[in-house]
Amino acid sequence: MTNPIEPSDVGPAVGGHLAVSDADRRHVITLLNSAQAEGRLTAVERDDRIAEAQAAEIFDDLVPLTRDLVSPTGPAARPLVNYDTANASDAADQIVAIFSGASRKHAWRVRRNTSIMAVFGGVELDLTQATYEAHELTFNVFCLFGGVEVTVPPGTDVDSQVIAIFGGTEVGRLTPPDPSLPKIRLKGFCGFGGVEIRNPKARRNRN
Repeated sequence: MTNPIEPSDVGPAVGGHLAVSDADRRHVITLLNSAQAEGRLTAVERDDRIAEAQAAEIFDDLVPLTRDLVSPTGPAARPLVNYDTANASDAADQIVAIFSGASRKHAWRVRRNTSIMAVFGGVELDLTQATYEAHELTFNVFCLFGGVEVTVPPGTDVDSQVIAIFGGTEVGRLTPPDPSLPKIRLKGFCGFGGVEIRNPKARRNRN
């Protein structure tokens, strides 16, 4: 998907074929009920779309149901996150940057556990278009004279427990947690470096 905010113009470019969860269906139904309460849908239109949401099997079935209702810049906009818990791995993902840089972005899989090492280097993770192998994720961070930057979808619940010595951990002004979105717990150590967690930067409208 070119924009992490759902709905996009034509639905997810990546992951639209993946199976939806009950949480995904509930999120769409919440949007439909809100739209009907605000007068943007009739009760009949809402009920028809709710029936389609309940029968949806993949993300491409859900996107058209709310595409005309939610503005990407509006307060009700939320990411449509891809989960694939059936194929989850118990092994931790290893991301290492020593005197170098490492990045993960676009369509990549986020495992339950991810180990991140940044020593005289930097790690950049963008989770906005990722597929998640679990709803609750743990990032174990070791940062020494380096930096780690994590961009999470709006609505992601972040719990930072990283210990910083001559360094810092910054959790930006994240949007309020959405229970249908991932919960990320960061643990570990940061010395003479920094760890930053933030939402995507808002795009400026150009006339």
